[in-house]
Amino acid sequence: MNKRIDYLDGLRGLAILLVLGYHAFSRWTELLPYGNHFDTPFFQSGWLGVQLFFLISGFVIFMTLDKCKSQKEFLYKRWMRLFPAMFIATILIFTTSSFFYERPAGVPELLSILPGLTFIEPEWWSKLLKTEIGEMEGAFWSLYVEFKFYVIASILFFYIGRDRLIYSLLFLFLCAVGLGFLVHHIDSSVVQYANRISEMLSLRYFGWFAAGSSFYLFYQTQNKYWFYIGIVIASISAVFVSNVFSLSSIIGALLVVVLFSVSLISHHFQFILKSKILLFFGYVSYPLYLIHENAMISMMIKTGNVFPDLPVYIYPIVPIIVLTTISYIIVKFGEPYLKSLINIKFN
Repeated sequence: MNKRIDYLDGLRGLAILLVLGYHAFSRWTELLPYGNHFDTPFFQSGWLGVQLFFLISGFVIFMTLDKCKSQKEFLYKRWMRLFPAMFIATILIFTTSSFFYERPAGVPELLSILPGLTFIEPEWWSKLLKTEIGEMEGAFWSLYVEFKFYVIASILFFYIGRDRLIYSLLFLFLCAVGLGFLVHHIDSSVVQYANRISEMLSLRYFGWFAAGSSFYLFYQTQNKYWFYIGIVIASISAVFVSNVFSLSSIIGALLVVVLFSVSLISHHFQFILKSKILLFFGYVSYPLYLIHENAMISMMIKTGNVFPDLPVYIYPIVPIIVLTTISYIIVKFGEPYLKSLINIKFN
């Protein structure tokens, strides 16, 4: 089980391309020089790339838990996986934000570096410090969800039991769904308090993690029971993918489920996912996810102000190439160097 699963990297590449497309062509149409020229249903659904990331995470985290002897070892490995790129990205974003002043999120304050570096969302920091803490990057929200998942999944795995992990994650997800329904239909302080805890722990996303974990067990054992359980859990998650019922969102999320599940059983699809372009974007996906949104939009606005008559397809190309190159440098050189420094410090 130590061999790297190439097609998962290809899925990561596909996920980051979906998110890039959403932010570049659909999320900020009112700010862009080409407006809604590219705003198609495909790009409008690109935010579902995050749900694909969650499925991948559920798969990988179960696999990582299986390789760890303790919760401490697991959390350290996950921290080492996430922190170096986050540290570099946070410093890069903060130091360049005054130049990219057109950022949709605005120019961040110094305290805005805290959420990303700690993987704890701004609302928690605001309450702790009793002052408003702004968001460095909107895309960071999913990292806060991931961090909560790591902590809760490791507690369940090491203290409740490996065999109960998937069912426990599913139970937490269903509790979140149930509480989300009850809070709008029952006037109860207990229900409201429980729902608030559920929201703070981001439990409504745990269905995706549970499904990914189930798919991992199928990959490991080839027991089709886990494959079908994964499809069922992921499909339920797709129905509740949005806070507001949206048929288009549900259909898009179900397509993500199909995409992931087919990748586990189709050698032809795995071959496509192992293409060099998808593997490359999978390789740079994490830092690119962290740094792309605000800088990309700012670059396009700047370019549009200076060169208003360029062909519309030119505006997104240059920022994406620049940010992808920076992400490659972070992965290739920045992360390994920082990890080596951290290892020296801890050793």
